[in-house]
Amino acid sequence: MEIGARALAPIVLSCEHASRALPRNVRPAAAVVRILASHHGWDPGAWAVTRAAAARLGTSALGGRWSRLWVDLNRRVDDPSLIRERSDDVPLPWNLDLGPAERERRVLGCHAPYHERLDRLIVRRIVRGVRPLLLSVHTFTPRLGRRRRDYDAGVLYERDRAPARVLAGALRRTGLTVRYNRPYSGLAGMMYAIDRHGKHHGLPCLELELNQALFERAGAAEELGRIVAAAAREIADAGYGGS
Repeated sequence: MEIGARALAPIVLSCEHASRALPRNVRPAAAVVRILASHHGWDPGAWAVTRAAAARLGTSALGGRWSRLWVDLNRRVDDPSLIRERSDDVPLPWNLDLGPAERERRVLGCHAPYHERLDRLIVRRIVRGVRPLLLSVHTFTPRLGRRRRDYDAGVLYERDRAPARVLAGALRRTGLTVRYNRPYSGLAGMMYAIDRHGKHHGLPCLELELNQALFERAGAAEELGRIVAAAAREIADAGYGGS
């Protein structure tokens, strides 16, 4: 799923867990449909925010076509969780007992093309003198097991502490509560997709995590898209992305 393929704005958005869909030939049972519809299968709200932000910025955005339970675009290809056999203790029949040939087919058919397409959006800008900010959008559950996640947003970073501070500051001025490297840490390698491209091209890259509780009110995705777009523009204006 792609928006603004020809745009050259100095921000590129990605959303690896945009969809809960499976290929048409896969017919899951009701129990597995429930898993796919939950946060195990995708990041609810993430693609809606990404689309809204991209429209306001006039820029490119790329979203994953299939559920993370088909192949996880935010994992290395040698990560054991790239293709999970179970989720929430429910077996995933389409992932059980996959041989090397089928794993290769799925990686080359889904994972590799996604990252190739994201790279093309970046390279188009670089060869035209634009060095963009890379921002990946995800969402997280308000509670994981017994642990409450009582903040609105997490800003994940590894090398790019300064732009992370700009992003967090912009979000806080809208009234959102923000934590760094929560609920996962970029310092622990938990922002694989965008970090892969940022490191390769020497570009600033961040991952934004939004609490799914924010989407309970009507119109939340559009409003969050406006907030994310304004924050991303502020980072670019601060010199972390541009010509």
